[in-house]
Amino acid sequence: MKRHGITMVDKRVRDGSKVYSTIRDAILRLELRPGSIIDEATLCDAMNVSRTPVREAIIQLIADDLMIREGRSVRVAPLDFDEIPRLGEALLVSSRMIHRLAASNCTATQFIRIEEAMKAFEKGIELGDGMERSELNLSFHLAISQAANNRYFQRFYEHALIGNFRLARAAFSQHEVRIPGKPLDKDTQAHLQETCRQHRAMVEAIRDGDQDRSEALAIEHETLSRGRLQRLLFRRVSKGPKLTVGSIAE
Repeated sequence: MKRHGITMVDKRVRDGSKVYSTIRDAILRLELRPGSIIDEATLCDAMNVSRTPVREAIIQLIADDLMIREGRSVRVAPLDFDEIPRLGEALLVSSRMIHRLAASNCTATQFIRIEEAMKAFEKGIELGDGMERSELNLSFHLAISQAANNRYFQRFYEHALIGNFRLARAAFSQHEVRIPGKPLDKDTQAHLQETCRQHRAMVEAIRDGDQDRSEALAIEHETLSRGRLQRLLFRRVSKGPKLTVGSIAE
């Protein structure tokens, strides 16, 4: 159940981590629009919780670069499409290192989680919409990040990954709206097939402990993701007005 665009927290689960996850998901799903002012009272009412867990969540979300503080106000971090090249650089560099470390440091338990996340993404391709696919894809990459077992590189990578996730959701939010029963378009089908192929190759390289192969696949995967994002943005700009923060939650 939702109130003010936010999923209400179950009365039995009101700990800070649950509140944090709920607000974080609302930001990633564009339910809380980039640049919008955060009102603590509204969030408390929407989730039926006290101010303390909300304030704790806001502090963590600011640290995660998902919110920003301006004087006494707090806003959802804005999206700047001019930052795409720099974000791509950060994601590429961090991804290369994370995949090398995952191939070297992944434990048996972590590998099982990576495989499960990969299979969940493949299963969810036809079952869910674009947002659900994006979340499953994010879960797969976060599982690899955790397998690197290096919190410094992990934090760098995950910040870039979340930033890319937000930009992608903003760009694809309208493009990926599906009519129930209507098949995916050929371009999306081809992209998802290649994504699955690369995911499986990544898993194999991590399983084999092949650091060089893992790094090469990280580069290939980032190129695939960046290319699709740039093609869609170019298509939208060529067909209409420039994409702005105010239009991202269409």
